[in-house]
Amino acid sequence: MTIAAKKYGQLSWTQSLGMVAALAPLPIVLLWRVATEAHAPYNKERSLKRIAVDSALRYILSHLSLPQLQAAFGTTLGTYEKWTKGAKLPMTVDELGEDARLLWIGPKRLDCVILFLHGGCFLLPPGDFALSFWQYVQLELEKKNIQVGFAMLNYSLAPEASFPTPLKQAGLALDFLMAAGVKPRNLQLAGDSAGGNLVLQVLSQMLHPRDGVPEIRLPAPLRGVYLISPWTNLSTETESRIENEGRDFVCRPALAKWGAQILGDVPKADRAFVEAMHAPEGWFEGVDSLVERVLVTTGSAELLRDDIAVFGEMFKKHHTDTELVVQKDGLHEDMFLDFVLSEQKVGSLTPLTVEWLAAGFTDSEENLM
Repeated sequence: MTIAAKKYGQLSWTQSLGMVAALAPLPIVLLWRVATEAHAPYNKERSLKRIAVDSALRYILSHLSLPQLQAAFGTTLGTYEKWTKGAKLPMTVDELGEDARLLWIGPKRLDCVILFLHGGCFLLPPGDFALSFWQYVQLELEKKNIQVGFAMLNYSLAPEASFPTPLKQAGLALDFLMAAGVKPRNLQLAGDSAGGNLVLQVLSQMLHPRDGVPEIRLPAPLRGVYLISPWTNLSTETESRIENEGRDFVCRPALAKWGAQILGDVPKADRAFVEAMHAPEGWFEGVDSLVERVLVTTGSAELLRDDIAVFGEMFKKHHTDTELVVQKDGLHEDMFLDFVLSEQKVGSLTPLTVEWLAAGFTDSEENLM
């Protein structure tokens, strides 16, 4: 267990008591939410079970303090250990150094690889349902006779670690995969929320190497980059943040507070690395030489919708093979939420994810023939 893991697991007795008190009304809140929101237009395609999941996450994120959330969610490695045990899969861990590691979801394969950088505002680990989503995608790709290794980066979280530590660790992950024989044409990067932010930091580092961070050099362009509800704006309000407050499971006050906390550790000269929406004009010029294809997704009912739409249109100017998809009534990283309680019917972004990733690996193989 890391030092950070020990700290996250410790609460004072007043914090523990406060967490119990804060969560006590949750069952009543869920009953009320399901009863009053089941017929809302934006919930038209959702089951009662899924509405309850969304409401529970919204309540927890808005009523618990950051220390309480970190204690409740634990660590990335702890989440992975628990998930693999439940899924009856082996733990396959590659140590990268500097407290970073690759956690393999299912079999470790190096012919084709998806490197997943998880979200959580750089403060929280991924939910186990995110791992269930990627296992589902892996199995769907296998049905298409596409064998893919899925590796999740276990990077250090704030407040114990700040920028550029996760960026350095992402660079270590890429170095490890290249040294293991993975070819860039067979590697696709995926990141949700803060993980999408980190993917953009990687591209920024390749374009504008920052002093104090090892250069990230690849022998050829990456096959693809998939940005799921990327966190591109940590500091300013937009119309969608006001419009979708109470619909999305993310809440405005927490998002603003966490954004300010992360930005507080970033020198002004480096803001473009962590706020892609506010990067100088031309910041991503040349990105088309670093990655072959890009997919950006968001939901029409999520707080970050406007941020992502503005970023997506800006990014298209520098990479013509960029697709921006807005899921109707979708919440923040909506497809993951279908796997909290194993929904039978998945949203539209899940099959889109499978098809887009499959096309990347299939096209890559055909280009070599």
